[in-house]
Amino acid sequence: MKVEELPVDERIKRVIRERGIKELYPPQAEALKSGVLEGKNLVLAIPTASGKTLVSEIVMVNKLLREGGKAVYLVPLKALAEEKYREFKEWESLGIRVAATTGDYDSTDEWLGRYDIIVATAEKFDSLLRHSPKWVRDVKLVVADEVHLIGSYDRGATLEMILSHMLGKAQILALSATVGNAEELAEWLDAALVMSDWRPVELRKGVFHLGQLFWEDGKIDRYPENWAFLVIDAVKRGKGALVFVNTRRSAEKEALSLSSKVSKLLTKPEARQLEELISSIEDNPTTEKLKRALKGGVAFHHAGLSRAERTLIEDAFRAGAIKVIAATPTLAAGVNTPAFRVIIRDTKRYAGFGWTDIPVLEIQQMMGRAGRPKYDRVGEAIIVARTEDPKKLMERYIHGKPEKLFSMLANEQAFRSQVLALITNFGIGNFRELVDFLGKTFYAHQKGDIAALEYKARNVVYFLIENEFIDMDTSDRFMALPFGKRTSQLYIDPVTAKKFRDAFPQLEENPNPFGIFQLIASTPDMATLTARKRELEDYLDLAYEFEERLYTNIPYYEDSRFQGFLSQVKTAKVLLDWINEVPEARIYETYNIDPGDLYRILELADWLMYALIELYKLFEPKEEVLQYLRDLHLRLRHGVREELLELVKLPNIGRKRARALYNAGFTTPDAIMRAKVRDLLEVEGIGIKVVEGLFKHFGVEMPGKVKEAGKKAEKARKRGTLDEFLK
Repeated sequence: MKVEELPVDERIKRVIRERGIKELYPPQAEALKSGVLEGKNLVLAIPTASGKTLVSEIVMVNKLLREGGKAVYLVPLKALAEEKYREFKEWESLGIRVAATTGDYDSTDEWLGRYDIIVATAEKFDSLLRHSPKWVRDVKLVVADEVHLIGSYDRGATLEMILSHMLGKAQILALSATVGNAEELAEWLDAALVMSDWRPVELRKGVFHLGQLFWEDGKIDRYPENWAFLVIDAVKRGKGALVFVNTRRSAEKEALSLSSKVSKLLTKPEARQLEELISSIEDNPTTEKLKRALKGGVAFHHAGLSRAERTLIEDAFRAGAIKVIAATPTLAAGVNTPAFRVIIRDTKRYAGFGWTDIPVLEIQQMMGRAGRPKYDRVGEAIIVARTEDPKKLMERYIHGKPEKLFSMLANEQAFRSQVLALITNFGIGNFRELVDFLGKTFYAHQKGDIAALEYKARNVVYFLIENEFIDMDTSDRFMALPFGKRTSQLYIDPVTAKKFRDAFPQLEENPNPFGIFQLIASTPDMATLTARKRELEDYLDLAYEFEERLYTNIPYYEDSRFQGFLSQVKTAKVLLDWINEVPEARIYETYNIDPGDLYRILELADWLMYALIELYKLFEPKEEVLQYLRDLHLRLRHGVREELLELVKLPNIGRKRARALYNAGFTTPDAIMRAKVRDLLEVEGIGIKVVEGLFKHFGVEMPGKVKEAGKKAEKARKRGTLDEFLK
């Protein structure tokens, strides 16, 4: 189908043509002929890079221009939300306003009412539905990207409940990689189904074993025995390569190993470009390894890196500055990083009780990253058979079908939270209505019988009544109680809320950071750091040392909760070090964690600390305890001791600048306001832009002469430094 033949507004065609697109891919044309442009639901299950996003853009913009209202685009990852937001901004030329929202689960975000396309993570949109902002009534279309994640144990229930809520209220466009039971998903959503294996770039798939590369068409190529030569060969051809491995440490090890080989193939300008990239990355033990790898044009990519570092690597790889990425499977989950050649080193991973096969769906998503539209006519995806039989790998992953999706609504933690939300936020009035709603879910459609779910729901309702989240009146109708309503709005597990409420009496008697952090770490909403076997004794000693500060008893060694408790103690100690201004590099080294781990823990702890304060306010709080909790929350957010609390409230003043100002004698905002500009510029990390921001905050106009003198002073301070020399 040519773009000209599309039955949509001429303005949409113009934007598409400006991208250089004259003709649609066959699956895109089939999708747009399915009735989706007339409002029919659609499940589009086609390979990676086959143009799902463009179909969603055409459907969204067509709907908005014809009917008005709003379109919500759901993604599984924050990084993906940022990527889609940047892509969709192009439609603002037609007067369509685009926004992205990913954080803060206790907000109505009424500001989103001013926007037409809203990109959100599933968790964020679920939390927004619970707050019932007025603009949600205007949502005419929901696009569920990566809808196969409905089968994910952690996140599937959230996505399933969103779609259950929106069924019949908005049009649904579900985008997916090819899955084993797309027909079942389409039936549930009362949707047309478009499935295809067509790709814009041909994909050659093969298995590498001891120097022989067996292609699916029966051809055999020969290489040296080490699979690393497949990477070198791709770089020699002027192409990029992705290597997928199963652990962070493997990603780092392979990146450093490949770097020494790839570095010999770099030109001088490429090496200089990489040096610039390296200089923009902050120093810590993890990035020290990353910088060593980057010197040779190779990077690793895993959840231990910060989001900024991962984005930097993705962008540099797409631009061709980085030639090879060694990654854990997280890189295959939706972020747009195609390569000519994808090498899958591992098809097994460790999962709690031993090694298990990685699902076919995941491996095929990794394979789908091979082949860059506009650059390659063919992409190559190669599985390495290290100890496995190459024939079996060929049969399972290359000729095999992806697994079927199964509803994860039976996941107890997610189900608890969703039942509470249905009663407190969505007006479900009694048990019969609750069962009726559950009958609309994918779980009910798939099982054909919800007896097991009904039994689970009954147990959850008993738990919620017993713990005063809800009550029932004499007519057996549910009554939402303030504790239940607030718990649901805060987007936390009812078990987390119960733990907090049960601890309030002890917390009031003995408010202290370690006790509060261990309490937060003990909740099902917190991802704790694992206390390794060799560390258990140290953390047990620490627990006994701080025993009087804890709001729980230390479990016995034989208790099943023992190791989990010590993991909570380890996590609490990291948070304690953070608020006591222990340098980040020392935290990474002491606890053997990566920056991404620390940021994730801090993000979760920040959210749970906020929830703790909000719930405490419901139970006749003592003002001094409430203030203590608020101060601790601020310390946690900024990683500072108490004396810096006033300073970190100032704009652009984080933990490092606040400590530098305090140590230089500027201990209060008043002292800063009265200071001379040149004295402030003498403080490490304080530049003229920061000073300008402070003056603006205080409502003081900085005279032009002072500003100019400040710039000269800043320049003079830098003269003779390495910074100045490198300019």
